Amino acid sequence: MDRTELKNVLREESSSTLKAMHPGFYPDVEKYVKELEDEIQNISNPRSVESKMLEDELQSAITDVEVIFIRRIRKLISYATNNAFSSMPPSQDMSKLLPEEKRVYDAVLSAINTARRELLVPILDPQAMTRKEKAVAVKIDEDTAHEGSMQSVQQYGQAQIPEKPTVNNSEKTEMGKSNINKEFVVVRILDNLPTFKAMDNRNYTLYAEDVVALPALNANGLIKRNVAQIIL
Repeated sequence: MDRTELKNVLREESSSTLKAMHPGFYPDVEKYVKELEDEIQNISNPRSVESKMLEDELQSAITDVEVIFIRRIRKLISYATNNAFSSMPPSQDMSKLLPEEKRVYDAVLSAINTARRELLVPILDPQAMTRKEKAVAVKIDEDTAHEGSMQSVQQYGQAQIPEKPTVNNSEKTEMGKSNINKEFVVVRILDNLPTFKAMDNRNYTLYAEDVVALPALNANGLIKRNVAQIIL
């Protein structure tokens, strides 16, 4: 990374479209800035022309990378806003976002959808949410009852298995963590759901676009009704 390369990226980001960026761009700029700082420290006369030139280059680099960051953040926020109110797939090339920028995009999109659901939908179509929540509540009650029966059957079957060696509480905790993928399923919620009690005896109130780990029985029930999508 040098001054010319940084200026080229700055010029490219002046357009309204997001440009593809090398994954190592920010680490490279960090290294470039650190090298300039070290050079300045090694100059015996801080008032020399060389020191002044390096100081100017350092300040220019810091300013340029800040402007590049702000421009890209503004663009991805604009993308998220447009996509939140569009029924079509994203028209922008999401592969041009860095992994860290993609996380910002997803967070902004989720926040917009949550705000729209809480502020706008009750005004535009309040009855639709009421009917949908009642229908889902009835379905969840039916599935929970069925899942409770299935769990009882499973527990009865497990009672026939020879007793395993006793482990202390800390060992049980670690075993629970290592087996979480077997007991819980990570899903993305596709619709607003009323509060319900899951098989882990916790109450859940979920909304569209939420990502949550649920007990496998509850998660599978929601997936079968097409109100959730498996993530992990």
